[in-house]
Amino acid sequence: MLAVIDIFLAVNLERGNYAGGRGIAVCLCAAGAVACIVLNERLFRQRDKRLLVHAGLWGFMMTAAYVVGCLMRRDGTVLSGIGRLPGLLIMILCLTVPAASCIALILQGFPRLRATLRQERMGEKEHTAFRMGLFYLVTILLCWIPVFLAYYPSVFAYDAEGQLYQVIAGDYSTHHPLLHTLFLGAFFRLGGSVFGSYSAGMALHSVVQMLLMAGAFSYTLTYLYRIRTSVYLRMILLVFYGLFPVNSVLALSTTKDVLFSALVLLYTLCLQQIFNEAKEEKRTQKQVCAKDSSAQGKGRGLMVMCLAVTVLMLLMRNNAAYALIGSVPFVCIGLRKSRDLRKKYLLLSLLGLCLFGAGNAGLKAVTHAENGSPREMLSVPFQQMARTRVKEEETLSPQMRQALDTYLSSDWVFAAYNPHLADPVKQRAVIHDNPVGFLRTWVELGLEHPQTYIDAFLDNSIGYWFLEDRTHAQIYGIGTESGFGYLSTDNRTMPAGCEIVQHSYLPRFRAFMEQIVSDNAYQKLPVIRIIFAPAFYWWLLCLYIAVAVYRRQYRFVLPVVFLVIYYLTLLLSPTVLIRYMYPFVVTVPAVCCCLYKDMDHEKGKNIQ
Repeated sequence: MLAVIDIFLAVNLERGNYAGGRGIAVCLCAAGAVACIVLNERLFRQRDKRLLVHAGLWGFMMTAAYVVGCLMRRDGTVLSGIGRLPGLLIMILCLTVPAASCIALILQGFPRLRATLRQERMGEKEHTAFRMGLFYLVTILLCWIPVFLAYYPSVFAYDAEGQLYQVIAGDYSTHHPLLHTLFLGAFFRLGGSVFGSYSAGMALHSVVQMLLMAGAFSYTLTYLYRIRTSVYLRMILLVFYGLFPVNSVLALSTTKDVLFSALVLLYTLCLQQIFNEAKEEKRTQKQVCAKDSSAQGKGRGLMVMCLAVTVLMLLMRNNAAYALIGSVPFVCIGLRKSRDLRKKYLLLSLLGLCLFGAGNAGLKAVTHAENGSPREMLSVPFQQMARTRVKEEETLSPQMRQALDTYLSSDWVFAAYNPHLADPVKQRAVIHDNPVGFLRTWVELGLEHPQTYIDAFLDNSIGYWFLEDRTHAQIYGIGTESGFGYLSTDNRTMPAGCEIVQHSYLPRFRAFMEQIVSDNAYQKLPVIRIIFAPAFYWWLLCLYIAVAVYRRQYRFVLPVVFLVIYYLTLLLSPTVLIRYMYPFVVTVPAVCCCLYKDMDHEKGKNIQ
């Protein structure tokens, strides 16, 4: 009965998305009902109450996101009236059962790949690890070279135009991270002064960035090799890093999110190593051997590397500092039983923040940069007020309309409002010098129309939590001609004499890649399209946390607290783009491999 109800709900929520005919739909529904019966029966037979609680909790969260996303896409609102709340809860609870049964399988652990555990001498292992790292580096670069030739000299898109205008005019702003603006500008100027071609400078930028990104991925795979992760998992991750279009295209892109994502990956792995080595030291703290001095030296080197990565990471993204500050208290609470490790982490974080503050202040002083506009933090409030003005104009009082006209004039707000992109409203909104009045108007309007405010927030962030969302791939348009779609590959216009001229050496291969990233052809692939969804990597991180908490392996949760807090800042961003989620794309699969390896290791110890 529950299986039939779930299938009915799923079909009803996705109404209008099937074009295979009634017969195929009936067969799919029947197969889905059978699958639901099997999953439900397996869940109801479970006697482990802790498993049921954890699976039910995460199943409820994932189902709620799915139901809310479907309703937003179908009806434009999640709750048209309070009377629909019981029905909404019933839908979520019914669909939670099969979702929880699937999550229970993950928490219990699928049949795991056997890792090859060989006893090797340390020197041989380090020597082999170096060769493996070189193999990973060369393999990834070989996968990316055709993409580089197809998009030569670079994917000159996103914010490159605005950042290089600052370099040309010498008029800098903290709207974009100054370090990345200077990094990009250095290659631009180098191309013009040394090679006599700004395009050559951007080609050199692509080569250097490819080396940096491939180096970060190679370091990750080498670390997985050193901790003896299954060779199958490493090969899957290698293929993902080398062939997944997001990685290969963004490796050539001029957006700041690329290098920032690599630094987030390294930062997470550094914390992973620090916490794991602390656990190993605790196990063997009573043993005294000649290797102590070398181990301490290696630990200091890891701390120095983590500090450097932390500072660079903060300098590469303006909102990274908020995420780090927000994550410190939670990690310290998690380390309450390990005072020495907590002191090290706290010292590392505080020193990193201080060096970031000093470095950022130094860059501002050298470049005489002006502070960015505070309106960048008001994307969600602007969207909420604009949606209320557009959707509820007839119900607003004359006094409220007059107040709204001060900030969002009726002359343009109706045409500018886009439920999935805050920039058109944010760029034209007027705050004046009265932020208190703006805040008062926002609160008063929200109290009058709370449901509209909720819908505005959900529509603006839907791609971050709804797996079936497609709006994130057409925010700025779609099509090979424009270069807009899932990724932006358009060539931005520069002033006369400073143009970046594209010349594809593999035009047919570029046309193939454009079908994927600009025409969004991947969306026609039933299962593979999920891997492209930004929300996939958030829910993969949630499953990672769920497994770690259920198995009481809490040390695996601590390194990803930064990612969780950073995700919360993304919910307040002006739109949903895969480049904003790129830190999750490169980091979450790697940490999942670490957790999977530890599950294998624990299983091996239990068998022994």
